[in-house]
Amino acid sequence: MRERTKEMVPVKLLILGAQNTGKTALCVRFITKRFIGEYDHKKEVTYRCNRVVDQEAVDLEILDLPCKESSVSSLESSIRWADGFLLLYSITQRLSFLEVPQLKTLIDKTKQSLVVPTVLVANKADLEIGREVRTEEGEGIAKDLRCSFRELSVAETVLAVEAAVFQLIRLVLDQQRSLPDRRSYMLTVRHALTRKLTRSKTMQW
Repeated sequence: MRERTKEMVPVKLLILGAQNTGKTALCVRFITKRFIGEYDHKKEVTYRCNRVVDQEAVDLEILDLPCKESSVSSLESSIRWADGFLLLYSITQRLSFLEVPQLKTLIDKTKQSLVVPTVLVANKADLEIGREVRTEEGEGIAKDLRCSFRELSVAETVLAVEAAVFQLIRLVLDQQRSLPDRRSYMLTVRHALTRKLTRSKTMQW
């Protein structure tokens, strides 16, 4: 008996952070497993791949924006597009850490949701000698902003990168499962409207 192929679940992620935090390096590391340290990043790029997460086939898109976005409205448009968010800062760049709350506030305001799947990633953990942000600070701000937290080095290992992205995918899938089934909801509304119309007709003179 031939097994029925399961439909792939679309998941759209947006990666945000200050310049030189390793956003593009993280995307390429996740997609290709290779590490490339330098990028000339002047336009947005959407990376697409298929992954299996907890036996769920996922059609994954990751949007990587240039650091200098043309306008707030275009950034808001990208936020509305996404299901989940990777927020990056570098442990060697305190300013990038200080930008995180502003980005999360914009995400929450744009999505208008109490729960937004978000993973805060502290990159460049291999550069301990240049550290400007302590791990405890990252953990603390993640708790305040209701984010999951990972400290890693994109340069050193692909496994930590995969773990961070997979964690975000799981958060998105969990949220999608918790939403009411849209088809069932529409059928319920349709039946309710039909009953209302029927009652209205029977009451007419």
